[in-house]
Amino acid sequence: MQLNKVKFCTQLSAVLTCFALFGFAPKKNKTLLLPINPRAERVTADSSWENVTTALTAGTNHENHRGSAWCDFNNDGLLDVYLSHFGVHDGVEYLGSPNQLLQNIGNGTFIEVTTTISAVGSDLSHHCAWADIDNDGLPDLFVGQSTNFGQDQNHLLHHDSIGVFSDITNGNPLAMYWLSPRGVAWQDVNLDGFVDVLVTNSGGDQRKKRLMINQGDNTFDLDENAGIESAWKEGRGASWCDYDNDGLADIYIVCGSEDNLPVANRTNMLFKNNGDGTFTNVAAEAGVADVGHGRGVAWGDINNDGFMDILIGNQVGSDHPGDNKLYRNNGDGTFTDISVSSGIAENVRTRCVSMADYNNDGLLDLYTVNFGTMIPPNRLLRNNGDGTFEDVAQYTPATAGINGNSASWTDYDNDGWVDLYAVGGSPTAPGEGQNVLLRNTNQNGNHWIEFELCGVVSNRSAIGARIHITHRDSDNNLIHQMRDVQSGSGYNTQHMFRAHFGLADSDSVEEVTILWPSGIVQRGDNISSDQILRIVEGTVLTQDCNRNCVDDAADITDGTSYDSNSNGIPDECECTGDFDSDGDVDVRDLLELVSYWELVSTPEDALETDLTEDGIVNIHDLLLLIEQFGDCD
Repeated sequence: MQLNKVKFCTQLSAVLTCFALFGFAPKKNKTLLLPINPRAERVTADSSWENVTTALTAGTNHENHRGSAWCDFNNDGLLDVYLSHFGVHDGVEYLGSPNQLLQNIGNGTFIEVTTTISAVGSDLSHHCAWADIDNDGLPDLFVGQSTNFGQDQNHLLHHDSIGVFSDITNGNPLAMYWLSPRGVAWQDVNLDGFVDVLVTNSGGDQRKKRLMINQGDNTFDLDENAGIESAWKEGRGASWCDYDNDGLADIYIVCGSEDNLPVANRTNMLFKNNGDGTFTNVAAEAGVADVGHGRGVAWGDINNDGFMDILIGNQVGSDHPGDNKLYRNNGDGTFTDISVSSGIAENVRTRCVSMADYNNDGLLDLYTVNFGTMIPPNRLLRNNGDGTFEDVAQYTPATAGINGNSASWTDYDNDGWVDLYAVGGSPTAPGEGQNVLLRNTNQNGNHWIEFELCGVVSNRSAIGARIHITHRDSDNNLIHQMRDVQSGSGYNTQHMFRAHFGLADSDSVEEVTILWPSGIVQRGDNISSDQILRIVEGTVLTQDCNRNCVDDAADITDGTSYDSNSNGIPDECECTGDFDSDGDVDVRDLLELVSYWELVSTPEDALETDLTEDGIVNIHDLLLLIEQFGDCD
């Protein structure tokens, strides 16, 4: 029997109208998408965003924050955010204001739970970044502080139990009184399974880059022999990346010193990992020794050639034009400056830079955050696929107001379309510049996939893991993409740990390869698009639907989980209407039900889509499926 399209659409329209009238919301705010043409070719489209800042609770102070850090701190599958606040200046000194931890409660809104991190108090904060320092499954938090030339210190907050934190800084090298860290970047430098941290500083009498090695017992030792703690330089943004594909993490550091200092003190640095615990600054020979009043840095493969490129944000200086820089990785250890030819160079006060595929067309786009009341607004630069970029932020909420400080990418509503959180404000001009949470509404029919990794031999946060995928475009060409799991990027920013890929018109991933810091290589193939996969480190691709960092098959075998229908999926991860057993009820399940519309189901030939078991697939089954829309609880 063929689908009666007119009858189905009429009934579906009536159902959705009723839901709208009576305020129905699918559980966990799962977005209901009804693509007109789910096989459409790549759609780029201009940017479309909804300002949902009020979702971050009405009582939240949205002014003069410095940074944001996204992480699912309570392990419920929803991304939460921590905000660092710098306070305001009263004409004499800076007055601190409390930082804030906002918990995503799954209905499109957040609640403030800052009291669980009361140790930070009202210090003047800069960069903050999450990482699981002891691999216990609970992400911990580093908060970088700045002071009025006083004795406030940085904070390392250990996550004792879900939502309960304690300050374990204890005067170790992480404390660093009055050094004003602007770059906090976690990475397992010595590959021992525990994340280490590099902190750049822009204050104090020793403005050095400090690499601190995790001892595995929640303490850190300052590594003074790595070659990174160089002469006096004012550090700003820093980001780890294996730029030469040798399996070792290298790091780029932006040196945003004042213009009256010698050039040597203002030159950015690219430290190549020598593999013996030491690093060598190769910025000059690599062609990336930029001299600017720099702020932010971001890595990403803008042309899908398998090598990571660099984006740098610069502020205008008296002896430097302030142009932002985009360096294309040549694949031989050198880079080519394509800032002008690509269209991204601008002579403004840029602070934060980042990359993400906002329109899911398979190409990384760029976002720049600009500071000042008379400065051009933030820019969203769409990747045209030919080495050029086009600003599509104009006349949209993506410009995000004035006095921008930083911006982070997330998928807070789990719909596969990355959302943007722009952070702004000036301590000397309260009210001029606020935080803005922008929900991505560019739902154009393109497909996507997200990977959330959990390390076993590698660090639990999977920081430093690299994911390669291949998929086919509409002309059957093989497309390659890659992403890194990072902690700390841009400027005062931490994006979500998840690796997000836009797939354009591809409805599946042909192959995925995960390169773990441990050296383990994990592969899988023929993976459906439009889903978030949680993967546990191992030799084969295994899923972890219940988020305990154990593959589902092992949970069933050892009795941790039950599998009553013997389909290999733990019962707690299944629910009515989840026909493809991917842990949620979504558009694919709806389309599966529709494909059996008004077909008869008999005991001898029962249809799984006959949810009500009344013998026919009809509107009653559709109502039940929509009621279940969202993640399986």
